[in-house]
Amino acid sequence: MKNCLLLLGLVAAVSAGGADFFVDAKAPAGGDGSRAKPWRAPQDAVSGVRTARAKGMVKAGEAVVVNFADGCYVLDGAVKLGAEDSGTAEAPVVWRGVGRRAQLMRGRPVPVDRFKPVTDAAMRARLPAAARDKVRVAEIADLLPADVPEMAVHFGGTPTGPLLFVRGAPATLARWPNEGFTSFAKGVDTGDSRRPGAFVYDNPRAKRWNFAAGVWLNGYWTHDWDNHSVRAASYGAENGQANVLRLAAPVPYGVMGGTWGAKERRFYAFNLLEELDAPGEWWLDRTAKKLYLYPPQATQKAACGEHDVVLASGYEPILAIQKAHDLRFEGLRFGYAYDSGLSAEGDRLAFVDCVVANLGGTGISLVGNRNLLKNTLVYNTGRNGVGVSGGDRKTLTKAETLVENCHIHHFGLFQRTYAPALNVAGCGITVRGNTMHDAPHSAVLYGGNEHLFESNEVYAVLLETGDAGAYYTGRDWTTMGNVLRGNYTHDLGSGTLEDANTMGFYFDDCDCGDAVYDNVFHNVARGIMIGGGREHPVRNNIFSHCRIGLSIDCRGMTWKNWNSLEHGGSSWMLEDKAKALNYTEGVWAEKYPLLAKIMQDHPREPLYNPVENNTFIDCTQQILALDGEASKCLARMAPIRNNTVIYSTGTNGVKVAKIDARIADGFRVVVGSPEKPVTVKLPVK
Repeated sequence: MKNCLLLLGLVAAVSAGGADFFVDAKAPAGGDGSRAKPWRAPQDAVSGVRTARAKGMVKAGEAVVVNFADGCYVLDGAVKLGAEDSGTAEAPVVWRGVGRRAQLMRGRPVPVDRFKPVTDAAMRARLPAAARDKVRVAEIADLLPADVPEMAVHFGGTPTGPLLFVRGAPATLARWPNEGFTSFAKGVDTGDSRRPGAFVYDNPRAKRWNFAAGVWLNGYWTHDWDNHSVRAASYGAENGQANVLRLAAPVPYGVMGGTWGAKERRFYAFNLLEELDAPGEWWLDRTAKKLYLYPPQATQKAACGEHDVVLASGYEPILAIQKAHDLRFEGLRFGYAYDSGLSAEGDRLAFVDCVVANLGGTGISLVGNRNLLKNTLVYNTGRNGVGVSGGDRKTLTKAETLVENCHIHHFGLFQRTYAPALNVAGCGITVRGNTMHDAPHSAVLYGGNEHLFESNEVYAVLLETGDAGAYYTGRDWTTMGNVLRGNYTHDLGSGTLEDANTMGFYFDDCDCGDAVYDNVFHNVARGIMIGGGREHPVRNNIFSHCRIGLSIDCRGMTWKNWNSLEHGGSSWMLEDKAKALNYTEGVWAEKYPLLAKIMQDHPREPLYNPVENNTFIDCTQQILALDGEASKCLARMAPIRNNTVIYSTGTNGVKVAKIDARIADGFRVVVGSPEKPVTVKLPVK
């Protein structure tokens, strides 16, 4: 009888509005998907639509719309869609947020009334004195029924779950310092792949930490582009040296293992009850399952209606799509999960006007062809904002996927390096009109072919790192045919004054084939760096208030790493990477003829990099930086001509960049004065 009633409801839903179904988190259980009796959970919608199709109530090729009322949909597991849930190109299956406030979430709300003053004497003694009467504790065993694992000894990204979100934002595991980093300048044991390193830390703060209970450190231990978290083993005297802080596990490049970055290395300590001293910080007693929270003072939008505190665990995304096609999601919100938000693999999948936020992992992973991500807000992600791939590199078949007019910010919260706003791979993806900002490392990482990056704005990235680019690709001859045009890149993390080691666009380690034109770089340490590669035409760009406008170096001519397994490892086997794609024949040779004959054409030299019709405004260190080796191949490199250098208020008493005498004929100089400055209006968004 129950099944008969369900089928009658499905018939009513279909006949009343085509194939319209309804979901409402506030509805009672047992709904039938009709407007009068909506389903209560997204999983009910999945099974209900399948039933309607199986019974013939929704005909093949008929449009299906699943309407979600505003509200909070708390999920026990991922919502899973597969091939059987697909639509057609003419009639996609649509999941629509009716009022744009429908929130699908994996986290569990923690009732605010559970939080009580801390009365346990031992725990109060561990808390900072000034915080003891402000911190609150909640019993959460019912929200974490399984054993809670201990924090991993070593990790490069998201801490071992759960995660906590408070008033619409990730809470901070109790740490010191509360912002930024502390530092050290003396290593006593670099360590290696098997042995943890150690360093001298002469700060008495460390003496208050309970190393037996567990102290974790997050740091840039050797390079400014490598960040890892690791448990500390001990603090004290070693071999006659006082105040030695030893790690409990190795880190990839050791401790102060040789770097061209700052002499001091940076870290902060976290997951410490002893440092629970600031609003918004938290700590979890993983054995007793008690949550300690210093309530935030700022008033922020609640996570989901009345829920101010959300605890998230579980290793599944919110929405998982595999081998499906012709699905469209509009006006929905996804968030509050330990793992990722959306994991989608298929063709003609569309996400429009959505919000994806507050996640321990990546916001959106989109794999396949002719997919669309548009007008979507992504923020507060532990790893990437968005990962997108598709197409076929071997045949140079384009994915025809579009990422357009999205706003992605505050990404890489836990994986501090190589977790960009956009990670693009494959062939033929367009990234247009997006805004990306606020992150420790890069905004765009990409590889592959025939991608278009157009009219995007990037700012306030590279805030913690060096030897990195806002847009970055590298160490591959075959990443050809990519175009970066009309982008505005400005106000980045500056790197060190001496080497200007953060870049707007960074084509690293002999990367080839990126056309760069009509872009604006403003207040960037180094606008573009071409690291020994070729076929990078640089035309009609503006470099404003950069330390170095543009660099082209000759590392391929001098580095032992070049095309060498012995010195550079497999990642430096540039020719082998090209051979794997049959680069000397077929569509590759036709599309990229200069690449096809690279081994017969001075392969170690940075050739075919024309620099033409660019404008450099008030750069302070160098205009176009060339290393000494460039003199050996300058005639073969490419034309450097018709560029303009502007000193807007003159050169008297103002630090200005000089033009390399070897290429001075390629630049026209315009000099203003304080009385008559030369002004240039930047063509930005």
